[in-house]
Amino acid sequence: MGLVSMWIESLDYEYEILETCTRHLSPRSKCSKCMEACELDAISIKRGVPSIKGEACIQCGKCISACSVQAVAGIFPKRTIIQNHLVITNDEKPPTTKELLIYYKKGIKSVVSEQDIGKDWQTSLNEANSILLKLGEKSFSVKVEKVDRGMEVLSRRDLFFTWRKDAQGFVKQMAPAKWRFNQEDLELARYYQNHQFAAITFNSEKCTLCSACQVLCPKNCLEITETQFSINAQPCTTCGLCEDICPEQAISVREKISLYEIQHYKVYKKICNQCKQSYNTVNQHAEKCVPCAKREGFLK
Repeated sequence: MGLVSMWIESLDYEYEILETCTRHLSPRSKCSKCMEACELDAISIKRGVPSIKGEACIQCGKCISACSVQAVAGIFPKRTIIQNHLVITNDEKPPTTKELLIYYKKGIKSVVSEQDIGKDWQTSLNEANSILLKLGEKSFSVKVEKVDRGMEVLSRRDLFFTWRKDAQGFVKQMAPAKWRFNQEDLELARYYQNHQFAAITFNSEKCTLCSACQVLCPKNCLEITETQFSINAQPCTTCGLCEDICPEQAISVREKISLYEIQHYKVYKKICNQCKQSYNTVNQHAEKCVPCAKREGFLK
């Protein structure tokens, strides 16, 4: 690998919050996963949306992994991959659970270290292996042995730091290194298509078919037609936006691993017994349209 290629791989993009963040999409969003993941308090809310304090950020990648809608843009720290083995080095933090699960599907199923792995690495691997078990997959294997690093790539961030801004335009044209992620690579649903990582609970007696959840869902998990309300939790990443914006609190989301299944709820066409107008509802026991029901206090 040439010096220029080595230098390009040593650079990272500045982390930033994109406008696809759920707090950008709706002021009702309560998501704070990126802030909870940041151990250095480098992310704070400004004017209702999260903002990264560049001087405090060490680009550890935890906020990228934590974001449910891939709205934190950046590149993960370099990992050492040798012959499809993830190599543990002394000076790096372990990958997040999500990172490990995606490495696994990209063929990295073993971890190699020249000494006993530390507590942090063991914790990350245990969490990943616990999820892999639920997904019907084998666990990561861990080997303690001498690593043949060959021509190991050394970071040149410090050496080229002053050139960094001038180089950004050039670097952004380059594809990311083979085993490094950008935020769009972090959707587990893409790699485990027979499973879903969320459970979406729906109360048909509360729903008014206002369509707010369908319009704002970043992953298109919800679809309302003239005949049915369909819920597909397979692409759901538990951002919780549908739950936050539902005026009737008819929908809720939680993390749960299960086999992929689409829920269907029938949409009934009825005549309101008050105003005599036709209306659609998923509540088979409803007798009044939404405006009449609210006017008479049946709906809040």
